[in-house]
Amino acid sequence: MRSAAGRVAACRAVRGRGTFVMPRILRTTMNRLWSAHGLAAALALAAAVLTGCQMAPEYAMSVTTADGQKLQVPFGGAPAPVTDGVVTVNSIQFAPWEMNADNKAKTLAFSFLIQFAHGSKPAKIVIEDDTDAPILMIFEDDNPHIVKNNLWAGVSKPFAPSDEHVNWILNLDNNVRVYRVTVTLKDGTSHVLLKPVLVPAGMKSFMQKRLETT
Repeated sequence: MRSAAGRVAACRAVRGRGTFVMPRILRTTMNRLWSAHGLAAALALAAAVLTGCQMAPEYAMSVTTADGQKLQVPFGGAPAPVTDGVVTVNSIQFAPWEMNADNKAKTLAFSFLIQFAHGSKPAKIVIEDDTDAPILMIFEDDNPHIVKNNLWAGVSKPFAPSDEHVNWILNLDNNVRVYRVTVTLKDGTSHVLLKPVLVPAGMKSFMQKRLETT
């Protein structure tokens, strides 16, 4: 069991690398798209981090994906990247999108940050929601480009709150979403990684107040 100091350190570690915190390269990629509503997005992301830090890291939720994979997902601490040594899924995040005149978000969009081992070049990236059946397509890139530090960043199309891709935001329970990332490299090899994302009830409540749901 971690000490109180250890829990505080874990929460501090979220800054710049947590599930809902935007890494620098992704901020640069999305800067133009978010220029009209960056404040609302930042508020939602900050609330999510604070909610996560209030949850005890000693506990974990056991989840089984739609394709039968079993995972243990900790309730607290900084979300760890998922890697197989060649492909590393640093983060999968979501935030309000398309603000209306009342400063309410009409949609939610996902963002992704993936890192590749030196010399590895992606040919295709597919990201799916593997939480429940049916497995849902979230994002697909048939011509991915990596940049400095072998990083790739992507942003999904926006989804309305009632869309099956994101309608879980409308119920107030602690929830874990599991995203399956399939990367095909130019050498023909495939890499499949599962990235769990904890969505606490407090964060959902915060988001609902800022969503246009009617």
